[in-house]
Amino acid sequence: MATLPPTIAAPAVAPRRRGVHTARRVVPPLVVAVLAVVIWWVSAVVADSLIFPTPLEAMRSLVADLGNPDFRANVLDSLRILVLAFLGSTIVGSLLGLALGLTPFWARTVVPIFYAINSIPKIVLYPIFLSFLGIGELSRAGFAFYAAFIPMFLVAVESTASVQRIHLKMAASLQVSWPRLVRQIVVPSVLPSLATGMRMTFGLAFLGLLLAEMFSASSGIGYELLRNVSLIRMENIMGTVVLILVMALPPTMALQWLENRVTSKYGG
Repeated sequence: MATLPPTIAAPAVAPRRRGVHTARRVVPPLVVAVLAVVIWWVSAVVADSLIFPTPLEAMRSLVADLGNPDFRANVLDSLRILVLAFLGSTIVGSLLGLALGLTPFWARTVVPIFYAINSIPKIVLYPIFLSFLGIGELSRAGFAFYAAFIPMFLVAVESTASVQRIHLKMAASLQVSWPRLVRQIVVPSVLPSLATGMRMTFGLAFLGLLLAEMFSASSGIGYELLRNVSLIRMENIMGTVVLILVMALPPTMALQWLENRVTSKYGG
């Protein structure tokens, strides 16, 4: 009776390859971050200016700020509104874009208007949000939602409208039900574009929230940043900027990972 060859090597190779693949994705950004810190440090030492702190001075001020309960409350407040605004804009923008993209007439009619609105600088429209929603959480969340919603909506419309018509016609000839057509043809076709849209709009939602907090809020990271600017506390300003980068990096990397997974599975 013939014996089967041992198959021990194959399972050991896959984790090693995954480790190498992960290292190739993680190491380059870390190297760039370290180089940026080195350049910042050298520039601060060469400039030798009171208004240009070193990374160490900025981190000391950030640690001191994080020891303040009010500062931590403002950070958590911004995170809460950011998550709500981003999820809301993603869900609503995707659903409305899918619905509109399936009706060519309304897509041709409505999309140019949204492109025109999207071309307006976001901050120009912020007084409108203040007029209707007042100063507070509602206007901050509404403006962050708006900053991400329009691009997400346009991505969803364009990706849905670009679904190959031959597939839709084949489904119609086979009398496939409308829900099944959407679930099995439209959604898999648009998922890679929606994943890309999510990665892009996260930064826009964060930017919209920071702008709203800087202009008219009494809490949040944007408020803390503007307060430090008015007091000319450069160490605190740079420390807050570092905090914003640290807050934005993990979600961005997670969304990029999601985009790669979705694209490799549905991108053809």
